Amino acid sequence: MSTQVGSSTTQSGVRPLDGKTALVTGGSRGIGAAIVRRLTADGAQVAFTYASAKEQADIVAGATGSLAIQADNADHEAVRAAVSHTAEHFGGLDILVNNAAITYAAPIEDFTLEEFDLIMAVNVRGVFSAVQAAAAHLGQGGRIITVGSVSADRAPPSPASASTP
Repeated sequence: MSTQVGSSTTQSGVRPLDGKTALVTGGSRGIGAAIVRRLTADGAQVAFTYASAKEQADIVAGATGSLAIQADNADHEAVRAAVSHTAEHFGGLDILVNNAAITYAAPIEDFTLEEFDLIMAVNVRGVFSAVQAAAAHLGQGGRIITVGSVSADRAPPSPASASTP
């Protein structure tokens, strides 16, 4: 998918995020890739993480000049290392975008405990790990943005939820 994002500039010709550095978790495809494109178009230096989609990550990095970092959001140490690497590579961190997430489309009674644990590791613990690590680098005016989903408040239908007492 090659979505073009136009650059926004002020009347003085300065892009709104010139001089800022951002890290986007889960930035190799979908909404994450669009966020990377927007941030770079607006002037930010951007790093992003990807778990396994190296080919897609290389495409996004090549198109935007961003830094792709392989880091699974379920891995606490990998997330912390990605934050540190971003701050060291660019000389700081101003924006963290928590975008990485997974889900399984199945009735709750079909989920295994391992699948549940992985969802929690990526979607909850991974966000905590990134925020905790980023806090040490974010200065005055730093921003943390966490992307959510309708999955957070709408469970998939299941036969158990349709039963009546």
